[in-house]
Amino acid sequence: MTYSIELVDRDQEIEAEEGQSVLQALLDSGIDWMHACGGFCNCTTCSIQVEEGMDNLSEMHQDEKNTLRRFEGEEVLDGPYRLGCQAEVQGDIKIKNPGWY
Repeated sequence: MTYSIELVDRDQEIEAEEGQSVLQALLDSGIDWMHACGGFCNCTTCSIQVEEGMDNLSEMHQDEKNTLRRFEGEEVLDGPYRLGCQAEVQGDIKIKNPGWY
C-alpha cells in the first residue's frame, strides 16, 4: 500500500510505501533532504516537522527520543518533530523542514 507525503514548504507531494521511513521515501523520490549520519539515528539533520498525520507514523522509540533530546532539548519531544530516518509511514502525512540547519 502506498501513502502520500506532502511537503508543505516545498509545494511537492511524493508517495511512500507502508513501513518505509520518511527519509528513505524522500530520497527515493529524488528529494534533497539532509541526513548527515546516513539515517542511523545519530543526529537530527533529517528531522521533519509534522503538520498533519502524526498518528500515521510509527511510534517513537527510545533511541529516537534520546537523539532528539540530546541535540534539540527536552521540549522538542512535546512538539511535532520526528527523525525522518526513524518515522515509518503508516498513512498520509504533511511535513516540512523544521529549519534547524
